[in-house]
Amino acid sequence: MINILFNIIYLVLDLYGLLLLVEFILTLVKVPSNRWTELLRNVTELTCSPARIFLNRVLPSKWQIADWSPIAVIIVIWIVKLVLGLIQGLLLF
Repeated sequence: MINILFNIIYLVLDLYGLLLLVEFILTLVKVPSNRWTELLRNVTELTCSPARIFLNRVLPSKWQIADWSPIAVIIVIWIVKLVLGLIQGLLLF
């Protein structure tokens, strides 16, 4: 039962990470706004906005030509998945 719960959490995190990657690519390519890109932006904005604020304070101005917040959130997702893997391992033994 615990394995199923963790697998669902991993799946949701992976899908969200994929959405973030698509968002990052769309911002690099400068795709015009349409209903799909707006939907993607609305879904990812909740986590990207705090990361964007933090990165704008930390990164030098020449790095701010691209929106790096989706990549930062993907890194946080990887860390969360690592911690969840450790917790899952502890719960199974």
